[in-house]
Order: sequence, then C-alpha cells, then structure tokens
Amino acid sequence: MTIRAFVDRIETTQEGNALAVLLIRRAEGEYLQWLCPLEWLPPGTREGDWLRMEFAPDAETRAEMRSEIESLLQELQGE
Repeated sequence: MTIRAFVDRIETTQEGNALAVLLIRRAEGEYLQWLCPLEWLPPGTREGDWLRMEFAPDAETRAEMRSEIESLLQELQGE
C-alpha cells in the first residue's frame, strides 16, 4: 500500500534532533499527524515537500522474530 504525506514543518527537539511533522490525509478534512525523525526521510527533504510511503510485509524479519520468541520460550520452560 502506498500513501502520500505532506511535510508540514520541521522542528528541533530540546535534545537537538530534527523531526518532520507529516500530515497524512485520512478523509475529507481529516488528517493524521506523524512526527518522524528527519534522518528517516530522503536527503534534502524540506517543508512543503510531498512524500510517497510504501508499507510492505517483511516476511524475513517476521520469521527471525518468531524464531527468537520460540527460543526464549523454550529457555523459560527449561527445555
């Protein structure tokens, strides 16, 4: 699934980290606001830019996490 996000503004936290305030349209007149570390976005991203974001399943990580959880459960159960 691909969505579009508008870079409304870029803020700096008290710790000095840059955050992009992204607006994602959910419905007519309804927007989701997402604070995203600027370093996660493409180089040169600035206020007023539009971004396309894609969400895709990550089967490899899912399998790795499942394996880790199963190992921990076996360890806790004394196997």
